[in-house]
Amino acid sequence: MILLFSDKQEKALRYIWVLGIIVAFLQISNYFVNGYGPDNTFYTYLWYSSNWFLQSLLFAWYFYRNKLIAKGLILQLLFMPYYIFQADWSLFIDYHFPIDNSPNIYSVIRFITFFIPLICFAVFYYTSEGRPEGVSRLKGLIVPFLSVMVFSYGVSSDPNTLYSYIGRIGTESLYVKDIIVSIIFLLITFKSIGALIAFMYLSNRIYAVKKLFSPIEVQPISNQFFKWGFMISYTIFLLSIIDMGASIFSISFSSSSSKPTTITYILSYLMILLISGRFFAILLQYRNYTLQKYLGVLNAISIIPVLNLISLFTLLFVKKSVLPIGTYIQHLKRKRYIHLIIYSVLLTLYILYKYYGDPEGYRQAAVLYKIPVFIVAVVLLSRYKISTLIVPFIIILFLYYQDVTDFFNFTKGLVFFFMEKVFSLFLWLGSIAMFMLSYVVHYILHKSFYTEYFEEKDEEAFEQHIEKFN
Repeated sequence: MILLFSDKQEKALRYIWVLGIIVAFLQISNYFVNGYGPDNTFYTYLWYSSNWFLQSLLFAWYFYRNKLIAKGLILQLLFMPYYIFQADWSLFIDYHFPIDNSPNIYSVIRFITFFIPLICFAVFYYTSEGRPEGVSRLKGLIVPFLSVMVFSYGVSSDPNTLYSYIGRIGTESLYVKDIIVSIIFLLITFKSIGALIAFMYLSNRIYAVKKLFSPIEVQPISNQFFKWGFMISYTIFLLSIIDMGASIFSISFSSSSSKPTTITYILSYLMILLISGRFFAILLQYRNYTLQKYLGVLNAISIIPVLNLISLFTLLFVKKSVLPIGTYIQHLKRKRYIHLIIYSVLLTLYILYKYYGDPEGYRQAAVLYKIPVFIVAVVLLSRYKISTLIVPFIIILFLYYQDVTDFFNFTKGLVFFFMEKVFSLFLWLGSIAMFMLSYVVHYILHKSFYTEYFEEKDEEAFEQHIEKFN
């Protein structure tokens, strides 16, 4: 097995479950303090302090576990202005100094107080881990900071935004609501811990683009690696979509959301979505190779929440084939046809169910065109590697053809076209996110059904490739 973590990273991860318990407790207790605590100064600062401690502890954990106590404390102290005293600063400035454009000043303060500890974390962490040979000093400065910035958005959430969404959960029983909210925070905690583990894993690969976007080496995928890799990457993948979508729509409703921090947040989540999605897809394919099984449909449904538990448990507990590799290869084409037929039938039934589920007056026959388009798409994805760069974008253009034609409608004049469309931040960020999501989903489908043998048709070369997973 290829070494995944350094000794210091291993030490930090050894008791990561303790960190998870602490973060989960603080996340859930914060909810109860916010929802049921009295509205006074003490409870306000208790909430701020608890949030500061849990967020900063995620950054300091590595250093505490490696007995670098001073660096851990420095990081946590540097995060205090951002998480605890931010509200006081704005009130103090507004009361004593009537300054124009004070919101812009607050944005600058937020930016500085958040990024100073990030810079320190990047310096402390990558100094401790060491820079690989052959990496220039400039690259050794820029790349780590960018990776830490992306990680910071993946590991943390804005509590105010989070609480506003949680408040929409409607139920007559407060107890049921509290249970639902607690489950949500447990999921978010798992995502935060998963992001920390993923950061440590990827920090060993960030200096090479190929290693970053192909985040798993060719190697046998053990039960342990598959189990945690599946749960962590999928959780990050799913919650990244939700968080990114919420941020993009916040821009559409409020111009104040179109600030650099929000844009950086969205761009960071695009990167997280891409890497986590590719990791997830490659993990599925390599697990199939390790088991010497072709489980196309089961791989494909792993995208769907809840149903993906079927994929997880099947790929986790199914026994490795004892047949010769040559026999496995000989049966691949037949199994691919069977799985593609099953996938096509399930897809057709789902689309028909959605079509006939609508009232008769609202049914659109154009929806039925999706059936042949999606079937052709998955056939191409199962056969050709290059299809991942073509099919996702054709699908988007097909599904949103009317929106594309509306975009290039010049009837209101060129000024309107440029101001409302070309210079629309929401439109461009939304479009990029849509294309990225389409690419990642179709990349997962590609890895679910594709093997190199289908395209290259070189049985001997593919057999040698499969032997690497033994």
